[in-house]
Amino acid sequence: MQMHLIISVLFTITVFFAFLEDRLKEVHKICILAAYAIVMVLIATTKSVQGNADGASYEFMFYDNSNILIEMATEPTYIYLSRMVLACGGTIVTMFFIYALISIPAKLKALNDLTPYIFTALLIYIPVYYELHDLIQIRAAAAATFLLFAILYITRKQFWIAAAFIFIASLFHYSSLVFLPFLFLGNRKLNQTGRIACACVLIFFFLFYLAGKDILYLIPAGLITGKVDVYQKDAEKGLWEMVELYKNIFYMIKFAFYLVCLYYYDYLVEKNKAAPILINLLGASLLSAMLFSSTPVIAIRISELFGIVDGVIFTFVLYIVSPRVLARSCVTILGLFMLLYNMFLSQYFT
Repeated sequence: MQMHLIISVLFTITVFFAFLEDRLKEVHKICILAAYAIVMVLIATTKSVQGNADGASYEFMFYDNSNILIEMATEPTYIYLSRMVLACGGTIVTMFFIYALISIPAKLKALNDLTPYIFTALLIYIPVYYELHDLIQIRAAAAATFLLFAILYITRKQFWIAAAFIFIASLFHYSSLVFLPFLFLGNRKLNQTGRIACACVLIFFFLFYLAGKDILYLIPAGLITGKVDVYQKDAEKGLWEMVELYKNIFYMIKFAFYLVCLYYYDYLVEKNKAAPILINLLGASLLSAMLFSSTPVIAIRISELFGIVDGVIFTFVLYIVSPRVLARSCVTILGLFMLLYNMFLSQYFT
């Protein structure tokens, strides 16, 4: 509950800056973001090891990094950083600090480069991805930072640099490789036929999902190997149920807003040059959750990784809804909902 209180205070301060950001000079904005980075790194570093969902697991992997099973299942960056920190006399808290230092300042810089409304973006990022990634899933947090820079370089058509960032991200979290197709898709604008096709595909697979099916039912058993095979067999044994996306309010709001973005597509592209790839990533986040809904570990992990742009995407409300105070109020209400949802229903912290 203490961590939820800290995040609530941070969110409240962000609401204040979000409603003021149109009046802030760039130099003031950068100074405030620098202060945010320091505070958010300190919060991520000093969190309770036993009091958060993945803390004990990370601590176990940290001290038992020579275990062959852990070494095979864990990304090399975590293994080798653990060994270096231990050799220098550090603890798991040192690892938290290193990952926070890698993730948070650079992530704020990347988000600021993707949108002129960074504090409005933080209204979604803080209660969703800061809480989930930077405070819980620290490997995914580091990977997400490099993926955000990959997105930036894709918009600049510097694909080799983007590929390098995706490769670095994969060293922190293997699932980052799902971003590779976007190197080929680039930041190309969709025509009207393409937008209609995207909307139809998403609606079709949502109906497919409602029928209780996903893409793994279409893949022959012999082609499913490794972790995917284990996840599917566990699901068949009833060890977990299909992800109930239609009960996930945040997911359904994202679904509806994706269709809105497709409707206002040309206008949004005029306002934000990264809009094509950002909207594609929103669609990929929604689609991946449906395609792998029978295996929640895969569905949620991939969907959340594509969803790292959610904060930026919801700043598009400022272009669509007028006046801006109403638009920011809509984003604030959504962020507040996610803050309260995680506080009372998610079991991130104890």
